[in-house]
Amino acid sequence: MENWFPLDVQKQYIDQIVHQPGLKITLRQATYFVRLWGYGYLTQHGADHVPITCLSRQIGSFYCSHSDAADLFYTQTQGTPRAAGQMIDKLAAKNLLRRSEADGVATRLSLKIPQSFELPEIVEDDTFYTDAFDPRNDALMVASFLEKLYSYDHERPEAMLHNIKKGLRQWARLYPAGLRVLRRASNQEPVGFAAFFPPHPDSEEKFDLPPSRSLHLSRLDLQEEDPIQVAEKGDPDCYTVFVRSWQIQPAVWTYENACELIKDSQATLAKIREDFPNMSDIYTMAIHPLSEDLALTLGFRTMKVDPDSSLSWLSMPLDRFLALDYEDVLLNFNYSHHYG
Repeated sequence: MENWFPLDVQKQYIDQIVHQPGLKITLRQATYFVRLWGYGYLTQHGADHVPITCLSRQIGSFYCSHSDAADLFYTQTQGTPRAAGQMIDKLAAKNLLRRSEADGVATRLSLKIPQSFELPEIVEDDTFYTDAFDPRNDALMVASFLEKLYSYDHERPEAMLHNIKKGLRQWARLYPAGLRVLRRASNQEPVGFAAFFPPHPDSEEKFDLPPSRSLHLSRLDLQEEDPIQVAEKGDPDCYTVFVRSWQIQPAVWTYENACELIKDSQATLAKIREDFPNMSDIYTMAIHPLSEDLALTLGFRTMKVDPDSSLSWLSMPLDRFLALDYEDVLLNFNYSHHYG
C-alpha cells in the first residue's frame, strides 16, 4: 500500500482528522478512514495518480469488500474481513460513511468527507513575520487553531473554543504587550501565537503547586477569577514571567518559523523585563508532548509534575533564555512529529 499511498502523506491526513474539534475518533479509526479515502480516490481517478500526494474530498461511491478493507487496514498486522467490517460499521456510526450491500459480497461505500479534513493549502514561497496580537481580527483565528492543538486533551470541555476566544480577549485587555503572533505574509492571517504574562507576586505561589491549580486557556471560565493575576508595571517583587501559550500551526511547523517566533519571544521578554527589573525566571506549562519536547530542547527543566494529570511546570532562568543561541539549539529538533 505504501507504494501508492506513502505513509508520510497518510500521516498528514490522519493528523488533520484526529485533531478535528468535536470529533471523537481514535488514531486507529482515523488511519483506516484515510486508507479508505485513498482507495476510493484511486478507484475514481485511476493509476495515473499514483503515488498519491493530495486527496480530494470530491469522490463518488465505490465498491470495497470486507476482504479488500482488511488488506487496506491491516498492512502490518493480522486482521480478518470480519474485523474490517466491524471497523466500517464504527466509521458509519460516526457518520463518516454510508454503506450498502451489493450481491452479498462487495460493499458500496460513500464517504462523507468534511472540507476541514482536507489539508490547508500551503504556498511554497510564502513568508512569515511576527507581529502584535490584534484581538479584533486575530482572536477567532488563533482560537480555532489552538482548539485543534488542545484537542490532545481528552478531558477538554465542550465550550473549549468559546473559552479560548474569550480568554484571548481578556488577556489582550490585561496585558497586550505580552501577546504576539506569527503571520503568513500572503494573507496576514496568524499561524502562530505566544502569550507572556508578568504574574502578580501573590500569584507566584501557583508555580510551586500542582499545575491543575492554575487554569489552562481551554478551561478558562470568565465567571471564575483567573488564578494568575498580572503584576503592576514596575513592581519590584515580580520575579517571574509566565509563558501561557506558545504554539505554531502544524502545517507551518518548521525550523525557520520556530526560530522566527523564538527570536520575537526573546525581544518581547527583554522589553517586558524593562518594566520589571527583578524578573529572573520563566515558567510554562506543558500541555502537549511536543510542547514539552520543545521546552526541554530549549533548556527548560521539569519543576513539578501534577499527580492528578499529565501536566507539569517547566522553568529556566530568564537570562539563559535571552542569551540562547536558538538557531543552533533548534537545528536538530524533529519537526516532522508535529502534533501527531
